[in-house]
Amino acid sequence: MLIDTGQLTVKDRPRYGVVSRIALEELSAAKELAAEYLLRTADKVVNSHDSNRDLWAERFTQATTELYGEPDKAEARKLLAIDYKELLSMVGNGSFSQAHVNFLLTTFRPIIGETYDDISFVETGLQQEKEAIRKYGKAITDVYKPIFAFVAESGKSKFNPTDLHELFDEGLGWLREYDDPAWGDWEVVDVDGTSVSVSAVDRKIKIPSRREDATAQDARALIAHELLVHALRAKNGYKTGDVKLATGLPGYLEAEEGLGVLAEEAVNGVLADKLYDGYLDIALALGTIDGVQRSRQEIFQISFAEQLLLEQKNGTYDETGLPSIELNVWGRVDRIFRGSRGDSLGTRQAVFTKDIAYYVGYKQMAAYISKQLSSGLPAAEIFHYLSQAKIDPNNHLHAKRLKNPKKSNSG
Repeated sequence: MLIDTGQLTVKDRPRYGVVSRIALEELSAAKELAAEYLLRTADKVVNSHDSNRDLWAERFTQATTELYGEPDKAEARKLLAIDYKELLSMVGNGSFSQAHVNFLLTTFRPIIGETYDDISFVETGLQQEKEAIRKYGKAITDVYKPIFAFVAESGKSKFNPTDLHELFDEGLGWLREYDDPAWGDWEVVDVDGTSVSVSAVDRKIKIPSRREDATAQDARALIAHELLVHALRAKNGYKTGDVKLATGLPGYLEAEEGLGVLAEEAVNGVLADKLYDGYLDIALALGTIDGVQRSRQEIFQISFAEQLLLEQKNGTYDETGLPSIELNVWGRVDRIFRGSRGDSLGTRQAVFTKDIAYYVGYKQMAAYISKQLSSGLPAAEIFHYLSQAKIDPNNHLHAKRLKNPKKSNSG
């Protein structure tokens, strides 16, 4: 299979330039140490005297960006420019809260500077990316169309946890019979919680009892993300005899989650706005674009206005649902300032950047797929390669491990 592994230099991608010179096991140990340091620093941020808060907030933010990365300034500018353009289209439209439109325009204009005037080239690049994702989605549905058909055949517009359990059971049943007998090792189980997840270690798809009802589009997205990315890559990874290819090589997670989100868009034709919003909110909290950090309250106000306008755009807004919107937005904002107060008492904010991994991984995988398509590889072949194991295809050590699996449980 002539897949280009996309081996990168330090200049292209610093984080993997270092990885190319050390063993995967050493990377895993280094990440564990970095995570431990982050936890200790978080404790200092919360419990230190006010006179030392800025110091520990600075160290916490530095630690989290070293472990998880930080938003790219140019990328954040592009997202803000696209957001700003859409907000301008809402001005004077009675379907949207003009108070929230004006608030965001007033807030964003000083940050965006002259970037908005150069948005045309951004949109051209996005169109090329979206076409690559569309082709990748066709490769998925060409093979697994019957599984997605279960959503429509159910006749349901909403899927509660019980419905989702039945839907995934049907999907697994089809996979066992028509795709690979190895799916017989997998099962759907009920768990407490709010998010559907996959456990590669014990081969379980976990349906949470407290998850909000899913729309038909959400259900398709869950199948694509959980079953045909996380579970499929684990199932095939086990077939190599290398447990680490099933459970994930060190540094795989960004690509794994990015591919999961990309698969959602590939089969539905739309990408969840929360992916962009999360990346941009963290950039605003850090001051990535203009050097001005923002507090938890400021990020809440921005995120709340964005969410309210999004629901008005989608036709799902109901004034009685404002408390629910507020609760959900606070949940997202609290993730950004997790481990710190995030207030405005100090000049520095302690910002947790882990959630940018979804957007960063998404963009990396979209670029990878676009590159492979441009080289002449069919989308079906790309999908087959990316489904073989829990690897990052841009990491040449991962690609090498996939070609030469370690036949032991030691990793």
